[in-house]
Amino acid sequence: MKEQEQIHRLNCYVENKPGVLARIVGLISGRGYNIQTLNVGPTEDGTVSRMRIDVLGTDKVIEQIILQLRNQVNVIEVTSRRM
Repeated sequence: MKEQEQIHRLNCYVENKPGVLARIVGLISGRGYNIQTLNVGPTEDGTVSRMRIDVLGTDKVIEQIILQLRNQVNVIEVTSRRM
């Protein structure tokens, strides 16, 4: 049976540096996955930003995206949940 695609919310804490947003969006879209929504904002710590990214995909696809995000130099933490 084919696995059902669902929207997953990825919460990423990243270093607040130029180019980080572009690299993360490129990582996801470059693999052919569409970002449903994207919210980025500062945290209380001015050196860290929070990104909330909703992506449509199977659990396996989302696991791979999370692993690739965690390998990015400027990514501090990534968590996920189904919507």
